[in-house]
Amino acid sequence: MIHIEQETYDCPVEALANLLGKKWIATIICTIKNEKKRFGELEKELDGCTRKMLTQQLDLLMKQEIVLNQKEVNGNSIESHYYLSEKGLTLLPLVEEMIAWGSNNLKCDKSGRY
Repeated sequence: MIHIEQETYDCPVEALANLLGKKWIATIICTIKNEKKRFGELEKELDGCTRKMLTQQLDLLMKQEIVLNQKEVNGNSIESHYYLSEKGLTLLPLVEEMIAWGSNNLKCDKSGRY
């Protein structure tokens, strides 16, 4: 049994498809694939994603141990950086294959959206 949020899955493929199919999840993974990002940086790069949605999706990814949050004290403030865990890094080839397959096989509009 696999548990993601309130859902329970018997099939790992269905569980992963449900996770990656959630709005902004794949985009967040791709955005932090090469470097750590602060929340504000993610907010700017994910145009159209609300603060609440970004927080919820990052929480979900952290619960699944796909994304980690590193906090650093910098003077009187705390800086928080998000990045892919080792587990998250192993997911990248699959996400990149999905992007390649979608680009080659699905019709999308001029904005690049499917």
